[in-house]
Amino acid sequence: MGILWQTLVSAVRSTATRRILLGAAFFLFTTLLLFANHDSEEIDLKAGQICPFDITAPRGAVLIDELRTAELKQQAAASVQKVYQEDEEAAQDAQKAAQQLYQRINELRINQEFDESVKLTKFKEILQSELILYQKVDEVVTDRLLLTILRADESAFNHLIGETNRLIEVVMARPLKEEDLAEAREQADIEVRRLNLKDDYKKWLTIILQNSLRPSLVLNQEATDRLIEEAQSKVLPVQMNIKQGQIIVRKGDPVTAEDLEILRQLGLLRLKSAWITLGGLALLVLLVMAVCLIFLRQYHYEVLKNEPLMILLCLLVFITLLAARAVSAINISDRPEAASTIGYLIPMAAGSMLISILVDCRIGVLGTIIMSIFVGIIAGGQDISFVVVALISGLVGVYSVSKVNQGWDLAKGGILVGGVNVLVVVALSLMAYESTVISVLWGAFYGLLNGLLSGIVAIGILPYLETIFGITSTIRLLELVNPNHPLLKRLLLEAPGTYHHSIVVGNLAEAAAEAVGAQPLLVRVGAYYHDVGKLKRPYFFIENQLGSENPHDKIAPSLSSLIITSHPKDGVELAQQYRLPQVVCDIISQHHGNSLVSYFYQKAREQDQYDSVQESTYRYDAPKPQTKEAALVMLADSIEAAVRSLQKPTPGRIEGLVRRIVKERLNDGQLEECDLTFKDVNLITEAFLRILNGMHHNRSEYPDAKELERRRGKGVSTGSESAKSAAPAPRFAASAGGDGGLGSPGASGASQNGG
Repeated sequence: MGILWQTLVSAVRSTATRRILLGAAFFLFTTLLLFANHDSEEIDLKAGQICPFDITAPRGAVLIDELRTAELKQQAAASVQKVYQEDEEAAQDAQKAAQQLYQRINELRINQEFDESVKLTKFKEILQSELILYQKVDEVVTDRLLLTILRADESAFNHLIGETNRLIEVVMARPLKEEDLAEAREQADIEVRRLNLKDDYKKWLTIILQNSLRPSLVLNQEATDRLIEEAQSKVLPVQMNIKQGQIIVRKGDPVTAEDLEILRQLGLLRLKSAWITLGGLALLVLLVMAVCLIFLRQYHYEVLKNEPLMILLCLLVFITLLAARAVSAINISDRPEAASTIGYLIPMAAGSMLISILVDCRIGVLGTIIMSIFVGIIAGGQDISFVVVALISGLVGVYSVSKVNQGWDLAKGGILVGGVNVLVVVALSLMAYESTVISVLWGAFYGLLNGLLSGIVAIGILPYLETIFGITSTIRLLELVNPNHPLLKRLLLEAPGTYHHSIVVGNLAEAAAEAVGAQPLLVRVGAYYHDVGKLKRPYFFIENQLGSENPHDKIAPSLSSLIITSHPKDGVELAQQYRLPQVVCDIISQHHGNSLVSYFYQKAREQDQYDSVQESTYRYDAPKPQTKEAALVMLADSIEAAVRSLQKPTPGRIEGLVRRIVKERLNDGQLEECDLTFKDVNLITEAFLRILNGMHHNRSEYPDAKELERRRGKGVSTGSESAKSAAPAPRFAASAGGDGGLGSPGASGASQNGG
């Protein structure tokens, strides 16, 4: 047992094993959650079967009576008048066909090569080919009748031809449809019986006319079908209001087709094996997971390899699906219209907004697509309207937080989601035949409430997720960069020099972060708070002494070094007291690395007579920068203080100093544990120079009032009025000119207090 336990523990400690377990857990829970929506209430019944128990509706719904609706559509189709197209040449075509038959018979009559028996056989073949006979010729006409026609003289034969043409013209004088042909043939038979002819001739004419008559009105099937379709489209679906708990089929009653249709629409009828459904859902979940993994591996590998973020993504998706399941389980028995649209209430946009804020907006879009598919399955099975609403609301949620600045923006995003949901629900309802005004109003209400709930849920959950997973969102960072934050206000009041130094460091570091693809907002926040540890002993740092006596002159260099090097540790303690995020605490801790406080180190060596000074005593006891952001704050901190100490900060001197400090940090190994490249270092240097040269550019020296009066007395044109209106007030000249009072100790050897 002990060996087995050790094996399990070692397996769980393996990153690969934990990822496999995470994927398996997500697959299992998601599949079962989707399957629970399908199999819990399915019943296996057939038409005519005696129901073994009472079947009641588990929820209210508005259903379509498919059978009754189909009956109404059939009635509408039957009431449509068929469209006919008149064939004006129908009578002439009939006469031509009869004339062609008589011509072949006459050619046979006058043929001298055949004897009478051969002619009789040929005659039958002609009739079989020319006439539409449903029986054999021998069963329709007798040999005696055929011989009578063959032996008829020329006058009698021509008379038969004439009567045939006349009778066709008489009978087809009125328009004839296909269904009128039987009546027309009866009329032709009556007309033949009126003729003063031999019986054999009458019988012959009857046979010819029966086969020659044809309809003169032809059915236009395409136009008729179009009218039928139009009539059926006007038939409104017959709705059935099913209430929760309503008995669909009573115990002992035979199951009818209508009952089965109601059960099918309620999702209670098992149409196939439950295992087939489970297999389909499992395959769908696997495919979705595969697509997500491929996407993350191709475009966001840093997220894929970040285990806490992957757990967060799986958790947010699963919580969203649980919310969908809970909302779908809500039963409103007395309002079927409300029950049928309850799926629009699922606050899926909350998950999309949280993923976008905590991870990335593009991953938020991916998560929205995934959750929309699953939410649609839970809420409505094959009803695509729930998928559409979930998808659009999620995408709007992602957009609404793409440039979020404060917590209130989440609430505004929820309002935007709700408004868009209303429009989408109305659009879908206009497209659906079965929608009623009441169901549209309920759907729109749910859609609006959905958006509001999404914003509220996102606001409520966000702080807890940040704490649990150690993620600092943009909203949190923007709250920290607010000058009204209590810790920043303390820094301004108790250590004003450090405060202004931190603001400038923030400007430098943020510009460099944008140049190398780091997180500009995080860098600015880290810069604002990097020196908060100086609040413990503000006047031991030169930027806060404001010309007063320097306390370091009265203490040993080793003690001065201890005070200076303790401010990162003091800053972390203060940051934790004010509940600053861990990433900000890390920047505070790492912004000096283990660099040397060179000023006090050199001072100690000068005072030491026994060469007993150890360099380690004068180094910061802190980790080197582990991230780009911490490294940028380190460089900006050192460079800002050093440049501020320059007496005449010309562009050339600034560039030389910046490059020297960057080189010193590289040579000292302070940047070896972060992922900065030499290309990044060059980009950082250029960004620093751009900002510093803008801050320390040369300014014109403006004359005082006495000098202006003297110039006016001499008639010198000074243009002072325009200069005064255009020139900025020189109140910040000292700050921009490198006043040592605003320097940061420890930036370089140029500052008296060193590190």
